[in-house]
Amino acid sequence: MLKYCTTICIILLSQYIFAQKLVPIDSVSTYVGQTIKVCDKVAGTFVTKSDKHLTYLNIGADFPNAKLTIVIFHKDLVNFPLAPSDHYKGMNICIIGEVTVYKDRLQIIANRSDQIEIK
Repeated sequence: MLKYCTTICIILLSQYIFAQKLVPIDSVSTYVGQTIKVCDKVAGTFVTKSDKHLTYLNIGADFPNAKLTIVIFHKDLVNFPLAPSDHYKGMNICIIGEVTVYKDRLQIIANRSDQIEIK
């Protein structure tokens, strides 16, 4: 029974992930609060030196002109096989996640590597 429930959960989760609406990078601001899929180039990365050790992947342009920033918290780095700041830099990627705003900047928080796909 547990195997059956696990299979159903995996199928439903994969449908949720792949059913996300693909949004052009310039339209992301109209989707705040919604889960979307957006694709573009990682123009720059930054890892903070504070005690939080946040990783930022700047999409569309480098900081301070990034059109979208992917934020990865230090506690979630274990869910990424390689350091995101090095692995994704300069790559064309797609990210799936909820668009939020922090200090007037659009962001998506990535908790797992399966939210990011290299194109």
